[in-house]
Amino acid sequence: MKVVRAIIISLIVFMLIGAFWGPIREGNAMEAYKITESSSNEEAIASTPDQLIRFHVLANSDSEQDQALKRAVRDAILKEVSPKLAVSQSLDESRQILKQIRPEMEDIARAVVKAWGKDYSVHTEYGHFSFPTKSYGSLVLPAGDYEAVRVVIGEGQGSNWWCVLFPPLCFIDIEHSTAVQVDGKPGIPLNKEPKVQPIKQTSKSTAGLPKVRFYFWDLITRLF
Repeated sequence: MKVVRAIIISLIVFMLIGAFWGPIREGNAMEAYKITESSSNEEAIASTPDQLIRFHVLANSDSEQDQALKRAVRDAILKEVSPKLAVSQSLDESRQILKQIRPEMEDIARAVVKAWGKDYSVHTEYGHFSFPTKSYGSLVLPAGDYEAVRVVIGEGQGSNWWCVLFPPLCFIDIEHSTAVQVDGKPGIPLNKEPKVQPIKQTSKSTAGLPKVRFYFWDLITRLF
């Protein structure tokens, strides 16, 4: 009888270990994957700033209407650029695509400006331009010359908007943490962190709470 009990207990122990160990290992692996996935894009940009292309929109002035016009131009251009860059597999390919569609981007900007009843000039440029240091969350782009597409509206003296076209993280307002809607899909802010809900304090008293019992433990206690 003692031998039978020992065998049963051993089987139960192995079953419990198998039941808990599998999910724990899987959970740890998934958590590690999520952390790596969420940080890989930022690390890639921060470590290789010379391997990216920026998008820069300069408003005519800081007036409320000119700033709103800047955002309208931005949205219209990104809506067209998004599907074209989606097929790009490299920096060189993205560069060629942007150079080809630069005139189209300028036409789009002009059409938006005209629709708003403004007679501002619009011109686009592709090349290397000087940028000040920009930091946003854990992403830091040091001051220096960057390859970029620039859209200048009117005098180009207003507050500007910028983002990263390659790697394809451009559809985010990095400057103001506002996701830009592109083809109905919002971008993901680079500093997005999981929200942790605070643990609600409960009464220390457990009177009246249902008791949790474990089948395997009851089975073991019955054997002795």
